[in-house]
Amino acid sequence: MLSSDFNKNIKRVLVSYKKGAEEALKSANYVCGLFKQNGIEGIVKPSMGITHSDTKGVGLVVVCGGDGTLLITLGKIFPLEVPIIGIDFGTLGFLVEIPERKKQEAVERFIGGSLEFIPRMALDIEVLRKGKSIEKLVSLNEATVAREKSIHARVINLTVSVNDVWLNDFRADGLIVATPTGSTAYSLSAGGPIVQPDMDAFILTPICPHTLSNRPLIINPCELKIKILPQERDIFISADGRDGLKLYDGDEVIIKKHSSKVYLSTSLDYDYWNVLRTKLNW
Repeated sequence: MLSSDFNKNIKRVLVSYKKGAEEALKSANYVCGLFKQNGIEGIVKPSMGITHSDTKGVGLVVVCGGDGTLLITLGKIFPLEVPIIGIDFGTLGFLVEIPERKKQEAVERFIGGSLEFIPRMALDIEVLRKGKSIEKLVSLNEATVAREKSIHARVINLTVSVNDVWLNDFRADGLIVATPTGSTAYSLSAGGPIVQPDMDAFILTPICPHTLSNRPLIINPCELKIKILPQERDIFISADGRDGLKLYDGDEVIIKKHSSKVYLSTSLDYDYWNVLRTKLNW
């Protein structure tokens, strides 16, 4: 966990919010005003409307919304390696932890240097077709290789290797490769384990595997290669639930640990185990 050394020399703040959420917009404008009172320029933008020019000179990002709003915002700014403060307007937020009622306290603690952030690992995803790179993606939570949802359910066949060493051929509805941060997202719903978010690990979770011995795995970050076997159709890869890219026979998905980190603010009275108990109703 890191203290807010990020607060030094901050001149510009980007405040994003969930489009159409009036209360989130109201809070975003309020937060922007707090920074302006401290001589820091602020810009308020809906998460979907952030452009490259909006990120120039930005030293901090504040998100008013839920986990989905944060992931959309991250997709617009990454790999800009700046701290992110999440103001919670969602229903089951694991990424945005600061309650809306404590937004002023969070800003004050950031400016005072006492707000803490956890560095989170992200995934660097590349799709190869006939040996040539055709797409690069980044995800904070997970990468998912699966059949298109509209297609009738049928298992797919994937071969997976770790650092060029064959691991297994998976027959399942799909395969999720999650970060520790994403262990409480889609991977968890598919039966994957919960992993502390400040760890470095890949979590491989098969979705409804055809062979019951194919269980979730936790491995060190590596070069993970997923190859689409012949005769497979209508398979997609998606990152953090965003619109997927269609894959074809012989395509390869290469997943590595991204060189950049994502720095997310903690709740003001941070206790990871309390977060789990609260969010999961333990």
